[in-house]
Amino acid sequence: MVHLNGLYYAIGSALTGWNPNPNKFATAPALSGPWSEFSDIAPPAVRTYGSQSTMMLKVIGTKATTVIYMAIAGPENAMDSRYLWMPLEIGDGKLTLPEPKSWSIDVVTARSKWRI
Repeated sequence: MVHLNGLYYAIGSALTGWNPNPNKFATAPALSGPWSEFSDIAPPAVRTYGSQSTMMLKVIGTKATTVIYMAIAGPENAMDSRYLWMPLEIGDGKLTLPEPKSWSIDVVTARSKWRI
């Protein structure tokens, strides 16, 4: 869960253990609610790009605030799991996880950018 510009954003998913499924988010102006309905953070068919959310990390810099989606992404063998860290598109009650690609973040300004 993160608090950003007056809203709480929470990410969750179905009860499938570490198996990837469509992760969802809800928002609320206060922890006590009222909470919005849960909505998908990525197209359901991609099962959150094969990942299962673990947390969100808010990076506050001198120029921007970036929220990073942090997840475990693994093959059949859980001992060979990988991690997926991606900047979220978040704000104004919306939260989207873009398709994974290379990116970087300036830890001073907190601006993230896609690598080509």
